Amino acid sequence: MKTSKTREPSHPLLRRPAPELNLADVCPQPGLVYHLAGPGHAGRGMRPVAEHWVAQALSAGHMVHWVDGACRIDPSRLLAPIARLHADTEACLARLYLSRGFTLHQLDRQIERLSHEVQLTRSPLVVVDGLLAMHEDDAVKQLESRTLLRRHARVLQRLAQHHHVAVVVITEQRARSPHLAQLLRHLHRHFDHHLLGEWQGSRRQRCLFLRHPRTGLQGRWEPDLDRTQTRFTLQPREFVQRTMPPSTGALGLRHGER
Repeated sequence: MKTSKTREPSHPLLRRPAPELNLADVCPQPGLVYHLAGPGHAGRGMRPVAEHWVAQALSAGHMVHWVDGACRIDPSRLLAPIARLHADTEACLARLYLSRGFTLHQLDRQIERLSHEVQLTRSPLVVVDGLLAMHEDDAVKQLESRTLLRRHARVLQRLAQHHHVAVVVITEQRARSPHLAQLLRHLHRHFDHHLLGEWQGSRRQRCLFLRHPRTGLQGRWEPDLDRTQTRFTLQPREFVQRTMPPSTGALGLRHGER
């Protein structure tokens, strides 16, 4: 006589889904360079996170600069987030300044012009999408590629600090070649704030799992603009210094943890 085997229920902690990451806790702050590294070509999976921050900034009446280094910008993706915020779509898109680089040298000139452009627009948020997308071009030698990347990192850091701008840089997380791996290591050494993402779950139910190494915060991302999870909040430097304890920085990190 065969006995039916009953499957024991798994532990409740194993069945519990990953908690949501409240992006308001790690929101880009003026004066900082924020590195988004995730799955897909040139970090494509992290682009929606940046788009939601851009939608929040536009709906608040701010100018935003978006430098497209991966040739994939599509402003229509901002229509739904802006509509959910009950903002004027045309007015918001008019405040979005787009520039696209089809070669690495064009991207270099666009990054160089950002300082002058931000002086005119007073934009609090700058996005550089696909910073490493064109570094494997056969026409660009590896020495030139490394030189340009070091220059871009310095320019973006100066832009954030001198103009009090939040700079968001999007790249892939896993390099496809040793050369790209070297470039990514340089960014990880020189950018203090990183948000790492990867897909989890099956294709139909997959979600973007995010991890912020500096604070240890992690969790899945649920893009719901009706909540504060994805809000981009602009705080003046005086407000940050007045409200934060002396031992913490803009993200609540202790000085010396870098």
